[in-house]
Parts: sequence; structure tokens; C-alpha cells
Amino acid sequence: MRSPFLGSLVSLAAQQHGLFSADQADALGVDPQRRHRGVQSGLLKRVHPSVYLFATTELTRSGAALAAVLQSGSGATASHESAFWLHGLGRLVDFAPVVSLPPGGRAAQVGYRVHRHCDLVDEHRCEIDGVPTTTLARAVVDTTSVLSMGRLAWLVDELMIRERLLTVGEIGRCLRQVNRRGRRRIRNLQTVLDERLPGGFVPRSRLERRVDEMIRSSCLPRPAVEFPVPGWTRGPGFVDRAWPDAKLILEVDGRPWHARESSMAQDRARDRAAAAAGWQTLRVLDEEIANVGAAVIADLERAYAVRLALRT
Repeated sequence: MRSPFLGSLVSLAAQQHGLFSADQADALGVDPQRRHRGVQSGLLKRVHPSVYLFATTELTRSGAALAAVLQSGSGATASHESAFWLHGLGRLVDFAPVVSLPPGGRAAQVGYRVHRHCDLVDEHRCEIDGVPTTTLARAVVDTTSVLSMGRLAWLVDELMIRERLLTVGEIGRCLRQVNRRGRRRIRNLQTVLDERLPGGFVPRSRLERRVDEMIRSSCLPRPAVEFPVPGWTRGPGFVDRAWPDAKLILEVDGRPWHARESSMAQDRARDRAAAAAGWQTLRVLDEEIANVGAAVIADLERAYAVRLALRT
């Protein structure tokens, strides 16, 4: 397998747990025949059909996660149980190479599991040890589909209480961003979060004071209060806060998850009515206000700037 390009391939693999993909090798000028000879000579091991490992390198669990990502191609992200191991929390879940892919991505191969997604936003992505993966909050939301209720509750308590790595607000924010019908066992996570809400239900007056304090400390102008729902014709209705100049609405929900779910149809109907009238609605949770307020304000400031630019 000697070639002037081998040194570049070795250097690349050294940064990737001893691994490289066929696409990467092709880009460096190492053709399939040379790779085949490398396997025959014992210099390389084939981990997956399009992923190779230098035989002098041990395949670690991080490497196994990366191998699945490399085999899966563009847009692949290590997720679920793999994400916990990459975050250094392997004691909490059994190891399994798992990859999340956008629709239309490559099919799974023997040795790892694939989940299809349409909601992996940039906020849920990170890189650990050279492996693209999901944030810890997203890993919790994703693994809900493979954990029992008891195991999930234990996992959340370990992360929130013992490890102090996550808050109800951080998990709740991620869940809100991806919550949709069809997510397996997602109600289990909603129940677990409800049981861990500090102080339970938040009075409306206190919730509004929190929101107004945050807005005053931001770059946002003062919003309108008790603003009628734009386009709403099914009786009286008001939004929490609104910026008419940008046609932007903020709705903050302090209800438990089961109450939110029961009102979801009406909430979406209000949002559709506002959208038809040219307004954008941002819905956030009280847990977010309490735990990740800076992220909420950043969302609002970004949305306000975009909306205002569109209208000028």
C-alpha cells in the first residue's frame, strides 16, 4: 500500500481514532486497489463496508461511534447511548453504537443502529473527541424511546442531582423543540419532568414578572401586553407579549406537561391564525425562563431582528 499519499492517510486516521472512510481515502488519492491490498497484508481492518481501521490501532468505543458516523455519510451524528459514552457518562447506559441521520441517509450496517430525524437543530449538536454527536439534553430526549419509565427517572435524577449536568429547563427546552406526535414513549419524559418541577405550577402573575424582568434586561423594546391574538375568530383571546412592529408574539407556558398536551390543538390553532395574519409565535416554557433564560432572550432577539428586517 506504499504511495506518496499514505502519509496523509495515516495523519488523517491519527486524528480519527485510527479510522478513515473510503470517500476520504479517494480524496487523498488512495484508490480501492491499494486499500484492498492493505487489508490483505494485515495493515488495515475493514470495520464497515466503507470504513477502515489501521491494524495497529485498538478500536475504542469512541472509535466505534465514529466508524458508524463515517459509514453513514454526510449529516450523520452519533446519538442516543453513543452520546452518553462520548460525554463521559458511560456508567449510566449500556454502550451501543447509534447514529442519527436525516431522511434519505444511508441504510444501517451490521454493528450499529440508525435513527432517522428531521429535527436535529444546530443547538443540539456538538463534537467530542473528534466525533460529531448530540448534546446531553438531546441524548436524554432521544434515549427516552429505549428506556423504561423507572430507568428514565433514575437517569434524569443522576444527571440533575448527582452529576449536576442538566436542569429541568435544559431538558424541557430540548423536548419542546422536538416534541411531536410519533415520538415513542415521549410522555414518559414529560411525566418525569413534571414530577421534578421546582415548586410545581407557577402562578401566572409571577411568570409574567419573570418574563418582563428578562425583557427589560435585553436589547428588545418594551412589548405590548394583553394583545389580541391576530386573526383569531373563535372568541376572545390574548397573547402574553407582542411586538407589533415586528409582528412577533411570545407565549410562555407555566403549565405541567400533561396540561400542555391537552391544550396543544388549541395552541396550534391560535398559532396558525396568527401566522395567516403574518405573525410569528415563539412558545417557551417556564422551565426555560427559570434555567436557560439567556437562551430564550437570544431566541427572541434573533427572531425580532429577522422579523423587523423583513418588514423594512
